[in-house]
Amino acid sequence: MRAARRFVSEALGDGHPCRDDAVQLIGELIAESLRHAVSCRTSPEYAVAVQATADSARVTLTTQGCACWTSPDLTPGRGVHLVGLFTPYWGVSSDQKGVAVWFELGAGLPKARPAAAPRLRRGLANHATR
Repeated sequence: MRAARRFVSEALGDGHPCRDDAVQLIGELIAESLRHAVSCRTSPEYAVAVQATADSARVTLTTQGCACWTSPDLTPGRGVHLVGLFTPYWGVSSDQKGVAVWFELGAGLPKARPAAAPRLRRGLANHATR
């Protein structure tokens, strides 16, 4: 988890307005996904992707586990709860291979949540663990 937090920090760089929040949120999401990987007996592997502009960031956590931890109504963990408090721009995509949770932060985002369903976009930089 430390390596992923460092990866997000370095991908955004010193002085990026979203860096500190993005580092905190990815740490919380990873911790939550790892707790559920143990209880659900799924793979603890994950990957992190980052896309950024000068004033915004999109961070995606992809895991091979189940999606049970991604609903604020179903999990006692803090990860998705904190993401929802920090930004209305977040979502979940899942398929047979696993689940991806993404969030966007920044001043350049519109005031209202997009009406379209969230889509997973591949990041420009990636970090993976085994």
